[in-house]
Amino acid sequence: MSMIDTALRTEVIADIQALEERRRIAMLTADVATLDKLFAEQMVYTHSNAANDNKAEYLDKLGTRHFDYRELAFLDQEIRLAGDTALVTGRMSGEVIIAGVSRKLNGQTTVVWIKQGAGWQLLAFQSTPIPAA
Repeated sequence: MSMIDTALRTEVIADIQALEERRRIAMLTADVATLDKLFAEQMVYTHSNAANDNKAEYLDKLGTRHFDYRELAFLDQEIRLAGDTALVTGRMSGEVIIAGVSRKLNGQTTVVWIKQGAGWQLLAFQSTPIPAA
């Protein structure tokens, strides 16, 4: 791997880390406009209960506060690059109010970002619950 490749890889990883932080803050603040830009049109969001939302469904649920994130942390993230795809694995913890019911978040996550057009967009998210010890 050349020095240029290493520098580009480092830059892309930093970009993905920044996008993940923008996504986290947008989820906490119900910033639908930011998430609309971050999410690819064909995005699928798989929740820890195995329910799926497409982009429009997820943004609607966030905008109407069906999902009301109170605390949210993305932890131990590892980013792997493959061409115009970035795979982010790690953990998510926090608290969300779902349809008025408080729920603790504690899951392993997989996030897929793709580079298309002018930048990176989130294509897929999946959370798998971590069983209580």
